[in-house]
This record gives sequence, C-alpha cells and structure tokens, in this order.
Amino acid sequence: MRFLTERESERLMGLPEGWTAYGADGGEIRPSARYKALGNSIALPCADYIMAGIYEALAGKEET
Repeated sequence: MRFLTERESERLMGLPEGWTAYGADGGEIRPSARYKALGNSIALPCADYIMAGIYEALAGKEET
C-alpha cells in the first residue's frame, strides 16, 4: 500500500501542481501541513457544480 504524494492529492482536488507548496509568506510548507490543508478542502469540480446550482436557483433558471 502506498500513500498519495502531495502532487497527486492536488491533482485529485482539481488544483494546479504546487498549489499548496508555499505559504502566504513565501516559505515552503511541510508535507504534513500540505496533506492537512488538502484534507480540509473541497474538490474544485464539486464546488463549481454546487455554486452553479445555487446561481441557477437564485437567478430563477431552474429546470423542471
């Protein structure tokens, strides 16, 4: 059994490679912190789908 790399985890979440590699201060982030950040996030395709549904509901463009 093997664990996913940080890069593979980012790809699965729909993020560009290296997205979690550096913090706001420009310093490199430890792998354990990157895994934690990715584990506490939502996949971008899922978020896009949910937000599109909310937009349609608020704009009155619901399909019947």
